[in-house]
Amino acid sequence: MTLACLIGNEKIIQLLIDKGCYVTKADGRGQTTMTAACLRGNEKIVQLLIDKGCDVTQPDGTNYTPLTDACWGGNEKIVQLLIYKGCDVTQPDGTKQTPLTAACWGPNEKIVQLLIDKGCDVTQADGRGQTAMTVACLRGNEKIVQLLTDKGCDVTKPDGTSYTPLTAACRGGNEKIVQLLIDKGCDVHQTDSMEKTPLTSACRGGNEKIVQLLIDKGCDFNQADGTKQTPMTVACWEGNEKIVQLLIDKACDVNQAVGNGQTPKTAAC
Repeated sequence: MTLACLIGNEKIIQLLIDKGCYVTKADGRGQTTMTAACLRGNEKIVQLLIDKGCDVTQPDGTNYTPLTDACWGGNEKIVQLLIYKGCDVTQPDGTKQTPLTAACWGPNEKIVQLLIDKGCDVTQADGRGQTAMTVACLRGNEKIVQLLTDKGCDVTKPDGTSYTPLTAACRGGNEKIVQLLIDKGCDVHQTDSMEKTPLTSACRGGNEKIVQLLIDKGCDFNQADGTKQTPMTVACWEGNEKIVQLLIDKACDVNQAVGNGQTPKTAAC
């Protein structure tokens, strides 16, 4: 039954129900038919399961709720239906994730807007320490980032997982978001709570346009971050030859050893 819900075939589900399958029973992994259907994103199946008695507020054995799975699945009609049936848009699931951070991971800006309209606090971190802003930056959806900014999110505030919005955006690799955050006042030199800089984060993310942008904004391409990694050693470690060439063109020291004794050459190997 849960497999049929994940596949999204309502005819098979109706057949299984007619043959006596329990719609409320979890499978061996703990997933329920309702969370499976919400994750798959088929509103007809979700409505059918509700009509057959499924509890829209019940988490499954993996601690996900129908609402957080629906936010991940990206179907705003299902999210709207679950809210109408009584789901709390502010309640985290058993994994400590809120519907809003799940929607930002989705990512579906219509669902994010819906949750905000229903009362979600865009500045609140979930139980994992994630904020909607840092998740949206990591996921790379500039429409959601713009929406959250318009709703009052602080673009300079780190979340509880170590990221600032800017280091998250640099890691996520979307140059439009990085430019947006800079335009909104983000400091390109500010380290996050793991002491990673935007530039070393960008070298990890692998987008050479972001690396070029940060250098143009004054980032020191020879400076090690708080983890004792330089942009060059990170770029070599990640195996991105375009970023390595860019740093060399900027006169980056290819022989500079970092705090643990590693050189760009040993990082590349």
